[in-house]
Amino acid sequence: MPLTDIADQRTPGRPISVTFAAETGLPSANQEVLLIGHKDAVSGTISAYAVTTISNSGDLTAGKAEAETKFGAGSELAKMVEAAILANSGASTLPQLKCIPLASADVGFGASDDALVTARKVKAEFIVSPYDGIDTSLRNKLKVHVALVSGAQRVENNQFGTIGVVANYDETDPSLLPKFDTQYVSGFWLRDTGTPAYSLGELAAACAAKMAGNTVPFNPQDSVTLVGVEAPVDSSDNITVGAGLESEACLGQGWTPLYVKPNTEVAFVRTVTGRMSPDGSGTPVVTSYYDVQDFMVLYFFRKTIWTRFSQSDFKQAKASDEKALLARSEAIRLASAFEDAGMFQKVQELSKLFQVERSTTDRHRFDVKIPVNVVPGLHVIAANIEATTQYDTITI
Repeated sequence: MPLTDIADQRTPGRPISVTFAAETGLPSANQEVLLIGHKDAVSGTISAYAVTTISNSGDLTAGKAEAETKFGAGSELAKMVEAAILANSGASTLPQLKCIPLASADVGFGASDDALVTARKVKAEFIVSPYDGIDTSLRNKLKVHVALVSGAQRVENNQFGTIGVVANYDETDPSLLPKFDTQYVSGFWLRDTGTPAYSLGELAAACAAKMAGNTVPFNPQDSVTLVGVEAPVDSSDNITVGAGLESEACLGQGWTPLYVKPNTEVAFVRTVTGRMSPDGSGTPVVTSYYDVQDFMVLYFFRKTIWTRFSQSDFKQAKASDEKALLARSEAIRLASAFEDAGMFQKVQELSKLFQVERSTTDRHRFDVKIPVNVVPGLHVIAANIEATTQYDTITI
């Protein structure tokens, strides 16, 4: 292959071109949150079901003012924006917020699920529903939407994987929370039998924004405080935390429990998706890959692989044996970069299983297999403190 693509010429000269090499590094890991909530009935500059970006997603004062202008002062969606910004107060990474307003009278996502139809073209790692997570019908509509935009073909629309976020605070018994058994929805439970100072939409927005503010290597968020979320007025609503207690019952249903710290801050116990079995059938029960952060790593790697294979040296190329070797080596290299960043482990061992082969049905296509092992979050350290009488002997 020639070193340049400059055409031959007889006339003396020194033609020199400028080209750009393929981008081989990791893409941006910044997360985006899509908030769906009700606008005001008579005010607000944004029409129902139209998507808009909050320009001041990292500024509480300016962001609140922008949201009130767009959706109406005191509207549910404006308060959701405020809650999302407030949740990351003081954080170094701030997620971009996008919004789709519902009509003030909506009891769903619009007469024809208009908000979700609009959301199909929106890139967001988290999408927030304002409705109670125990409402099966509306939660399932959210799940179907998230599964759609997380599909293999959606990467061409800059969609690499999404998690739907819902909340509940009026179920008193965590063992009665519905099991929705899907990686596509994450439910958050904070028991509050009084009159909460926030809506379910605000609670879900705060949870989604806090998760989205978590970046590489996407560490667990155990005991991370949700700034701005107020503890229940009645302290008897505060859940018990520990094995065999209410937090365990909540996690056993596939929900994320929120608890109140001694200083009255509200925090995550452990952030999980609703995934409980490999295929949503309920059995067998999975023991790995159900934490939110596991999927954040996997979705970011999907984005990384797509970004690399979308570069000119793969897009304007022949499906040759040499190109297949390059694809395999690049997949291994990028997996190793994830290992260096603390997201993958055992890449060298797994690299033997990386495969690239020509499709048997389409000679223009490579099929690539990339097995990875996401480093699991450290959630439990079980220690045995043994009281002994060793070294009790006194010799004088």
